[in-house]
Amino acid sequence: MRSLALLIPGFVALAACTSTITADTPATLPPVSGASTTTSSTTSTSTSTTTTLPVVDTTIAPTTTVAGIDPTLADIEDEWCATLAPGSIGFRNNTGTLADEYRPIGTTTEGRTIWAEHWGSTTGPQVLVLGQVHGDECAPAFMVQAIREVPPDDFGIWIVPTVNPDGLAAHSRRTATNTDPNRDGFDLTTPEATAVMNFTAALQPILTVHLHSPYKWVGQHNGAWEVATAMSVAAGWPGPHNAGRVESGTLAFLWEGQERVIPGHQSVLVEFPSISPLEAPDVPDPAQRVEGTVGEVTIAAVLMRDALYDAISNPPVAG
Repeated sequence: MRSLALLIPGFVALAACTSTITADTPATLPPVSGASTTTSSTTSTSTSTTTTLPVVDTTIAPTTTVAGIDPTLADIEDEWCATLAPGSIGFRNNTGTLADEYRPIGTTTEGRTIWAEHWGSTTGPQVLVLGQVHGDECAPAFMVQAIREVPPDDFGIWIVPTVNPDGLAAHSRRTATNTDPNRDGFDLTTPEATAVMNFTAALQPILTVHLHSPYKWVGQHNGAWEVATAMSVAAGWPGPHNAGRVESGTLAFLWEGQERVIPGHQSVLVEFPSISPLEAPDVPDPAQRVEGTVGEVTIAAVLMRDALYDAISNPPVAG
């Protein structure tokens, strides 16, 4: 098992937060300077943790090689995101450069392939970026595009541009089965959440970055304070906060599900501001909603991308 606490000195692993959180609402934790540097147990006392995790497939689908063709174009329908506001973009790759590898990691209820694409080094640490989980959240596309435009040199990034292409096509937060995929981290009732867990198990990333909107803050899970702090400071945003846990029945965020697949797995949650009032209209906590601009999100995505790269490539020295 690989984790940032092991591969990147100075990362702090914190005990699991057991406060009741029913939405993507941050629960503020002590600042990094006041946190313990001792790795502690990540076992939650929540009743939801007694649920047996469904069997996860640890194999990776064969590499898809299509010379000169981006195979995701047939499955990512980003028209409404790309026209949401002047200058907005969708989740298709418009950089003119192809990823070095594309892998199908699942199939949605409506038959769309869930694609992962690899950028950067094929050796060294690998980071997973989930570009879009809720189909009506468009601002995360700017971070996906920023990574495609300038991939890292000394580690690799696997991007899943959209975990929920059915929701993207329908302009819906939920999947085609009317399920919130970001509450399906334990039960895996949706092919979307199942694909994330299968790919996590097979890839064994050192970190996952979850991209959302429209709250404008950065969160961390399982002690990813250094990366989350670097990204929030770079953008000048609030945080880092605790990404949170769902403690309602067997519901769970995707990062909680990944924690079961890879014990102690660390995640960063980036909540972009929306680029339009039409984006993410049905968020669980409207009071947190922040309206931004395309220009603001574009700049923030580049700044946070660079901060992410620096944190992975130049980890702090312990002690």
